[in-house]
Amino acid sequence: MDIKFFLRHFYLTSYQIVFLIKISKIIYGLTPIGKVLSILIDNFMLYLYGIELTSRSLKIKKLIIGHSTGVVLGGNGINCSGKLHVSSGVVFARRYIENNTNNDNFFDIKGDLTIGANSVLLGPLKIKGPVIIGAMSLVTHDIVQPGVYVGSPAKLIRKL
Repeated sequence: MDIKFFLRHFYLTSYQIVFLIKISKIIYGLTPIGKVLSILIDNFMLYLYGIELTSRSLKIKKLIIGHSTGVVLGGNGINCSGKLHVSSGVVFARRYIENNTNNDNFFDIKGDLTIGANSVLLGPLKIKGPVIIGAMSLVTHDIVQPGVYVGSPAKLIRKL
């Protein structure tokens, strides 16, 4: 094993967060006290990195967080089959829907997704990548065409 590879995992914030998410998921399923420990690890990430999340609701193939301050991945559930690259201030939020009985609402991302700083995604959403969402954008609808989206609400400005 290369020493640079080993050290990178302890130096880069993104690798530390991914490592803690994996540990939190493993601990959650082990024992009844594991649920409490998992919640403590999730809260520790909020305190240390400024990232709010619920580890057990994340199914992301590759998570890259450039600057974690103010990131909210939430407990609604994120399923991503590709790379999810998140900048600071990104929020995955759940829309309030009256009389909603479906608890399976989450963000379903097929392919790669890059999200610019201070963007908000209001789910439930389905996104088919590769997609780039520009900074300070608001995504309120499903994205079925790969491309670059910007604005409030986000609109396609360039196909990929």
